[in-house]
Amino acid sequence: MTWLYSLYWLGALAAAGPVIFHMWRRMPRGERPFSTLMFLSPSPPRITSRSRIENWLLMLLRVAALALLAFAFTRPLWRVPISEPEQGSQEQQLAILVDTSASMRREGVWNDLIRQIEERLSTVPPQMRVALYRFDRNMVPVADFAELKSLEPAAARELILARLRELRPTWQATRLGEALVEVASRLQDLQSEFSRPVPQKICLASDLQSGAETVSLQGYEWPDDLSLELIVARPTSPSNAGLQVVEPNQEGADDVLRVRVTNATDSQKEQFVIRWDTPQSPELPVYVPPGQSRIIVPPKLPAGIAATSVVLSGDDDDFDNRVVFANRTPETRLVLYCGSEKPDDTTGARFYLDRLFSASKQIQIELREPDSANMASADSQPALVVLTDPDPQTKGLISRHLSQGGTILIVSPTSEGMRGCLALCGRDDLLVSEANVSKYAMLGEIDFENPLFAPFAEAQFSDFTGIRFWQHRQLRGLKEAAPKSGDDHPSDTENRDRVLARFDDGDPAIVEFPAQQGKVIVFAAGWQPADSQFARSSKFPMLMFRLLEHSGGITARSGNQIVGSALAWPSTSRAESATGGRVQLPDGTEIDSLPMEEPFSETPTPGLYTLIVPGRAEQVAVNLAPEESRTSPLNVEQLEGFGLALSGRSPSEDPAARRQREQQLQLVELENSQKLWQRVLLAVIVLLLIETLASGWSRSRAVQAGVHPSPTT
Repeated sequence: MTWLYSLYWLGALAAAGPVIFHMWRRMPRGERPFSTLMFLSPSPPRITSRSRIENWLLMLLRVAALALLAFAFTRPLWRVPISEPEQGSQEQQLAILVDTSASMRREGVWNDLIRQIEERLSTVPPQMRVALYRFDRNMVPVADFAELKSLEPAAARELILARLRELRPTWQATRLGEALVEVASRLQDLQSEFSRPVPQKICLASDLQSGAETVSLQGYEWPDDLSLELIVARPTSPSNAGLQVVEPNQEGADDVLRVRVTNATDSQKEQFVIRWDTPQSPELPVYVPPGQSRIIVPPKLPAGIAATSVVLSGDDDDFDNRVVFANRTPETRLVLYCGSEKPDDTTGARFYLDRLFSASKQIQIELREPDSANMASADSQPALVVLTDPDPQTKGLISRHLSQGGTILIVSPTSEGMRGCLALCGRDDLLVSEANVSKYAMLGEIDFENPLFAPFAEAQFSDFTGIRFWQHRQLRGLKEAAPKSGDDHPSDTENRDRVLARFDDGDPAIVEFPAQQGKVIVFAAGWQPADSQFARSSKFPMLMFRLLEHSGGITARSGNQIVGSALAWPSTSRAESATGGRVQLPDGTEIDSLPMEEPFSETPTPGLYTLIVPGRAEQVAVNLAPEESRTSPLNVEQLEGFGLALSGRSPSEDPAARRQREQQLQLVELENSQKLWQRVLLAVIVLLLIETLASGWSRSRAVQAGVHPSPTT
């Protein structure tokens, strides 16, 4: 038998307590003088014997209880032969992770990296399994463990070398953190295939530029048994400056093209030149010290000369020295207003829509009447139809718009008008009446999960209580969607009426329901002064533009995209989107019959991409990620700060100490399985019960004999 915590045997010294208490006799306190004894000389009692133990049974029971309690704290266990700690398998795994991002295009970097990887492969022992991965914006297996498992070691190495030499740098960004986390997770999953722990290592081959993404490593717990080996390639010259596009503020009517020149911190040059990519362009000198950046307006081109890209010269690497600009004209969207109000009538709803849409700088929105709109071309298809008065002549327009997947907005100032508008949209089953509003109503319940109100979900935007509604209409007979359950079919919920907002009295304020292939949104109260203060609220413009975007009238897209981004198609009607789209790549080739339900994601190179849909063509500029221009070396201590164990930088553990620690862990596991301390504690409880009974019996006998029992008995 052995003990996990032998020092607790010192607690057994407490067993001497009962012995001491049993031998200790307390003398009576104080003296009371008697007058009759004053003539007698004092005669102290003669001590004939020392203190002795009167009750051996009680003393032994108490000593045994304390000794067993100390014994339980030592965590005893029966000693069995302990095998040596299980040694790792002779097989080892090495994952080589190669950086193929755009920064690897610097002069001398890629060739130096391939040379170092080949030298590392030549030193790999035969029992080590090797896999090859590459990463930039995404991590891609090149030669995975599963593929190489059936090959002989020599054949596997030849295949890895062959595929390594086929790799080339891309134009993508460097997501280092995501790649390391994904490879580490794959290696940990492979441990389950072995009965014994397999030594694993990741060999990261990269230029380790400071622009690499490492945020993903912050929330990841790096495995303790996984080390990271670094193969770092350096360029021939560290002097590098990059060029990036500065997005203009289109809402602020800012259409000036600007570029940012960024110089690396370890650069040895600071004088550069920018110009348009045409021989007729003048040159503009730029001074940028190392580690700083400057925002520059490109030189003005001569009259009659056009160019789409700006280039930078003066540094040693040109992979990030070009940016392209798309010649984009402001998009035009048509909104049809079916109502009798005049454009300058301040008491009507059209006056406020006209002022709102005309103030838009990014999108040109034309608010027209149905008679003045040319519906022949695809560009003139309405993005939204606002219906305020029921006009039978607009029934064909409404039916055609809904069949093409369009959106109808009903906002009538009277209950009769709203009833007629609903009938034109195929909903004559609803009862509409004027609500009885004593003072004013407010919005009390809003569905912020709906796309229309999703931008207002944040706490700073979700307060609609400042909007007063003086009057509104009541809608009765809605077929509201019930909460989804496991038995519901998707069609059962999609074909129901959805209340997006309610007034504080419970009446529906905004209702959405499907109609043909499109949808109808009903406002129970308008934004004109007679109905509410909605037009004066700061939420009115955001809600109206969100309504256009929700109906497919506005496609949110930045003028500049980075390599690898998905490009949204120009907005079209549902009927037109069924025909498919085309894309013209920067090299002039075209891809036909592309589905328009999903964005176009094949953007591997920078340049101008032209997205062509029926009746419309739009150019999108795709440029290099700005982070790729931050080519100064990454601080290796930053990786160690995330918990990564870098090979050759942390001291290795002493084998003897590791073996002793593993043996101690085996003893703990053995003791947890035996749990002898529980039986010892049970014995202590039994002894204490016996001691209690014996003490009571001894005290009762002393009382019967007329002897006052001492505390120890």
